[in-house]
Amino acid sequence: MPNWRDELNDAVKTKNEREAEEAAKHRQRVQEALASAQGALTLAIDALKFAAERIAEKGQPAKLGELESGARLDLGALSIVLELDRQTAVIKVTFLEGKPREFDFARDRHIAAADVEEYVGRRTVELVRNAQKAQPW
Repeated sequence: MPNWRDELNDAVKTKNEREAEEAAKHRQRVQEALASAQGALTLAIDALKFAAERIAEKGQPAKLGELESGARLDLGALSIVLELDRQTAVIKVTFLEGKPREFDFARDRHIAAADVEEYVGRRTVELVRNAQKAQPW
C-alpha cells in the first residue's frame, strides 16, 4: 500500500511524465503478450496447413502461402489470411475479404492460443463450405 509520499509524488507528475510512464507500461505489455501471440499464430498456421492438406487430398487447388508475419489459404476465389502485428501483439484474421477479426493479446490477456486456433478452424470450415457451394467437387 503506497504511503502519502508516494501518492504525492504520483499526484505532482506532469502530463508528459504520465504519458511516458503509460507508453513504457504499454511497451512492456506488448513484449509480454508477443510470446503468447506468436504461439497462437503458430497454432493457427498449423490449422491452415492441416486444412490445405485435407483439401489437397480431394484434388482441389488449395494454395497455402507463408507471409512475412502470417499465412494465407486460398481456395479458388475465396481466402483466409492470418497476420501478426509485432508492434501491437495483435493477430488479424481476414475471412472472405471481410473486416478482419482482431485478437489483441496486449489488451485482452485472457485470450488463449487455442481460442485463435478454434476461430481459424471454424472460418476454414466455412471457407470450404462456401467453395463447395460455388463449385461442388
